[in-house]
Amino acid sequence: MNYEVAILVAEAVVVYLLVLGAHSLRHRVGLAHFYALIGGLTAVMSWVTDAGVLVQVAGVRFMVGSTVFYTSLLLAVFVVYVFDGVRATRIAISTVIGVSIMVPIIAVVLNLQMTLAGMPPLGYVPSPSLRINAASVLATFMDLLFLAIAWEFMNNRLQWIPLGIRAFFTLLGVMWLDVFLFTTGAFGGSPGYVAIMQGTAFSRFIVSCFAAPILWAYLAWQNRVWDTEMTKRPVLAILRQFAQMKQELTRAQLEIERRKKAERALRQSEERLRFLATTDELTSLPNRRRFWELANSEFQRAQRYGSPLTLGLMDIDIFKDVNDTKGHAAGDQVLAGLARVCLGQLRSVDSLARVGGEEFVLLLPETGLDTAMMVAERLRAAVEASVFETDKGPVNITVSIGLAPLRQDTSGAEELYTQADQALYQAKGVGRNRVCPAQGPQAAA
Repeated sequence: MNYEVAILVAEAVVVYLLVLGAHSLRHRVGLAHFYALIGGLTAVMSWVTDAGVLVQVAGVRFMVGSTVFYTSLLLAVFVVYVFDGVRATRIAISTVIGVSIMVPIIAVVLNLQMTLAGMPPLGYVPSPSLRINAASVLATFMDLLFLAIAWEFMNNRLQWIPLGIRAFFTLLGVMWLDVFLFTTGAFGGSPGYVAIMQGTAFSRFIVSCFAAPILWAYLAWQNRVWDTEMTKRPVLAILRQFAQMKQELTRAQLEIERRKKAERALRQSEERLRFLATTDELTSLPNRRRFWELANSEFQRAQRYGSPLTLGLMDIDIFKDVNDTKGHAAGDQVLAGLARVCLGQLRSVDSLARVGGEEFVLLLPETGLDTAMMVAERLRAAVEASVFETDKGPVNITVSIGLAPLRQDTSGAEELYTQADQALYQAKGVGRNRVCPAQGPQAAA
């Protein structure tokens, strides 16, 4: 057992010194060689993991190579966090995760090539296990996050503890977390699961005992040489940056939502103003302004396509008596009720607008005079048969309607309106409660 442990310790010391030595040259040659080294160590760690190099001592199984190379990667990320900041750490983490994913893929491709060529598999390129490699990548990612949290807590909350002890417990905590995550993900449910976890946890403890002093010595040396205060470079800097980015995105989203709400409110306000500007408040019918927009539009469309169009003008007979006997409030209720009755007799394409006190106008697209006469007569009869309830009691009214059809010589919607007004005047003159076309009266049935 002493022999196996000696090999483990010697291997660990050599690899750790190699990693830290490469990092110490960053001010002379940059970090490119350092990234290349940790990429190579990640590839070796993946290969060792796939190869399943296990050493059994006194009934306990050790993952020897995987432990050493994995710890070296932790040390690499640790020192980059402390001395080189956020951007360099992101590159280091991306290198570790990227190579961890690529090595198994390359091994699969190489063995597939040998199979397609009809040759035996490469003995020195192990066939990767999807379960083991997936567990390795996931555990490595979670370990690096936990490393950040652990060091932040140790370095900021427990500064009264010596640096070497803080470094030791940080490493040991991350390693034992990795033991649980990786071993459970890769070997959970297998007969040797408990033995592998025991051996790996023990080997990680031994490695931590040797790695922590080396790490502490390196941190103290670099801090003395480059005067870097580690408390100003928390390991959670990346997580904080992510949190700040998330907060900025959240603020941006809230600002976008606020602007959208403001735009919606503005549109609603504009629509409300347009509604108020084009709608009669009492009856909710289009007002005179909106009527002329509709009339001119329908007139142009009818002329363009040669379609029939009839305009009608409707007036309540002797409406002044209602206001005088029942009051103006009751008169307003009659006007609102009249609008509802008339709309019930019209098509969705027809338009009814209030253009005066008791004066309403009809716009009947695709409707000739004969059909318009039937529509107007139906509307007149419905009004005559209706009883309008008001606060002052029931009210009965009648209406007179004048109709003006579109002719070839009609110059515009204004001319139609004038002709319909003349027809309405004629209906009033022959006794009211009548429908009259522009060319002559039409008695009510």
